[in-house]
Amino acid sequence: MPIFLNIWKSITHNWTAVISHETFHVVTANAISPREEPPPLHKSLPSRDQGNQFRRRTILLCVLVLVAAVTVFAWSRKPTAAVVATAAREVVDLVVVSGRLRAVREAAVGVEISGTVEEALVREGDRVTAGQPLARIGLIDYGAQREQALAHRDTNAAEAAAATLVATQARNDLRRTEELANGGVTSESELETARNLAARLGASETSAHARLSEDESALRLLERQLEKRTVRAPFAGVVTRRSVEPGQSVGPGAALYLVAEMTQTEIYAETDENNVDRLHSGQVATVIAPAFRNQPFQARLTQIGPRIDWDRGVIGLRLAPENPPDFLLPNMTVDVNIEVGRYPQALTLPASAVIRVREGNFVMMVMGDRFERRAVTVVGENPLYVAIEGLAPGTQVAKEATKARIGPRYQMLVAK
Repeated sequence: MPIFLNIWKSITHNWTAVISHETFHVVTANAISPREEPPPLHKSLPSRDQGNQFRRRTILLCVLVLVAAVTVFAWSRKPTAAVVATAAREVVDLVVVSGRLRAVREAAVGVEISGTVEEALVREGDRVTAGQPLARIGLIDYGAQREQALAHRDTNAAEAAAATLVATQARNDLRRTEELANGGVTSESELETARNLAARLGASETSAHARLSEDESALRLLERQLEKRTVRAPFAGVVTRRSVEPGQSVGPGAALYLVAEMTQTEIYAETDENNVDRLHSGQVATVIAPAFRNQPFQARLTQIGPRIDWDRGVIGLRLAPENPPDFLLPNMTVDVNIEVGRYPQALTLPASAVIRVREGNFVMMVMGDRFERRAVTVVGENPLYVAIEGLAPGTQVAKEATKARIGPRYQMLVAK
């Protein structure tokens, strides 16, 4: 644009000179004093030399106008490029990863008996407390089995009581017979008969009480079966999966629900293995759930590794949330920003101004109206800015480095 202004000033100056000269010539030629006779006609006409000079100046003016037009056209055809200058500012060096929230403790809640699901009391996403009923199972012929067990228990209880009564009487008779035998009143054969009777009745008593004990055990088993028909939450948490519907037949070992304990959660994420040397346990991270961007929370890095996925070149990270908000749910996707360094007055550029390739880091530095590739060292970065070394303060570079090319001329526009 300054070239165009200079050309325009030159054209204006020459055109003014031409107009002034011709005007002076005409005025001089036509100026007639009132006391003088008009000059002869042939003297008032311009000479051939003067006509040629006027044509040359007209041609020169046209050439200058054409050059100015070509210059303006060529200037307007130059592509524009936004440039920025290096500036000192604080940069917080971050390792940015995407992770998933998961429960440290998660249990598949199943059933221990066979039956049909009568009620499924909770759905996926419901929060439950420890011991809360989740489902009820209908037992097959439970009522008839319990009535039969009760009747059998009562019968054996009566038989055990009668056997105890008879056995007790036989033991008492044996003691009296032994006393009489010691006094010589009863014979030895009567004493032996009393002993045999007491032994036989005692065995019957023992057998009757054994049968009663078995009946009591069977009844207790049925009572436990009745308790097992109600499936309960093992701990407080969130139902993350429901695999049962009313009317469905289930058997021992079938998992009906998956419950996650949300009081102890962790964030699992993966990062490039090249970041391992920048990470260590205890580093603080800012975590943002995309659905709740205005409610970030803090987490702390607790584990790195222990192994690297060779196929993908990544390593796993585990972070523990600090004061996790209530809106967190299992398997929720979160953005994790791990602070690995802080540079108070670093020389910085926008992240888009630095080209990151295997050979190194580069910027497209301004050299007049062209760009030149210049290597830099990246000492820290975050999603917005990169802290660099290798450039002087105030050096201008292309703001969008990937769009700049080496060779073409550009109109350099300072980006705001």
